[in-house]
Amino acid sequence: MTLKKPDISALINKMGKNRNTIFLVMCLMVHISYFVTFFIIDAIPLCLINAVSSVFYILFLIFSKDRERSEKATVVSYFEIIIFAFLCEIFTRNTFGFIYFVIGMIPVVFYLCPSYGNKRFFFQIIGVISALMINLTPVLVPEAFFSQVYSKLSPYATIFNFVNLLITLFTVLYTAFFYKLELDMIRSELDYSSTHDPLTGLYNRRYLYDAIDSGTEEHISVVLLDVDNFKRVNDIFGHDIGDEVLVTLASCIRETADEKCYPVRWGGEEFIICYRDVDIEYAYKRASQLCRLISEKTILPDNTPVTVTIGLNHGKRSEFDSVLKTADKYLYIGKKSGKNRIVWYKNESDQALPDEQ
Repeated sequence: MTLKKPDISALINKMGKNRNTIFLVMCLMVHISYFVTFFIIDAIPLCLINAVSSVFYILFLIFSKDRERSEKATVVSYFEIIIFAFLCEIFTRNTFGFIYFVIGMIPVVFYLCPSYGNKRFFFQIIGVISALMINLTPVLVPEAFFSQVYSKLSPYATIFNFVNLLITLFTVLYTAFFYKLELDMIRSELDYSSTHDPLTGLYNRRYLYDAIDSGTEEHISVVLLDVDNFKRVNDIFGHDIGDEVLVTLASCIRETADEKCYPVRWGGEEFIICYRDVDIEYAYKRASQLCRLISEKTILPDNTPVTVTIGLNHGKRSEFDSVLKTADKYLYIGKKSGKNRIVWYKNESDQALPDEQ
């Protein structure tokens, strides 16, 4: 029996999409852990504070059933963390490091709540002011005010300070990781959209010219393809059917394409397949296969097959525009001589139909 390997990238992407919910769960786990810890060391005021916070986070998780609500819950939790840290630092006289939670949330809230826009800067200002005020708790609150609780907790100050610092650093690194992941995904999507046609998924003109300019091959073969009677398809069956024709045709192009070519949507109903360092007979054979496949797989609602006309030419990569211009001339000849054919230098004079193979 072969075990299926988990798709780590899919798991990470899913975690990124649910980052707010994961953050709320993490906060709940921290509060529950501290509730138990403070209960064990008999620090009842801090135990009660964490109990109340735990209830809040349970409600947050019940409330946040979608992305918008989870962001709202995250904003509320941001202010809950400020209040929680302030109360805890009063009891511990700013020795337990709960202030780290507020400092850590100042950058974190910016990433976790993107839909709040510029309001996030206001949240951050509140966080900065709150951190400064929390840092002054030893001055603002007399030591004798909670001396009994503080004297009981002071032996644990170093370890709690360290643990709270670790929790804060983990939270910052967690959000930084997913922020970087999101930026990479956005960059990848932008790179893809800049080089691919959005409807068919084939390469676009920009990609082809970049590939031609950076290529090392000496010769290329250009297959310039145009859908026959495409305006009629749109007029009779509608643009949705027209789009379906283009998508299916692009699928046929990908099916017959190989590592030697660039499949490109040139514009409208025109496509280019640019073969690198192959002889023109090879390109003609592949174009003939493509014509048959399109007729077999691209069927209109009235059960008539879609046909294409192709202009085929071969030449030097450095003279791509000239090669393309001649292919376009052959395509024009094919359209004028009845369509549904491949025209190249071997049959330009008699405008023959593609050989049956």
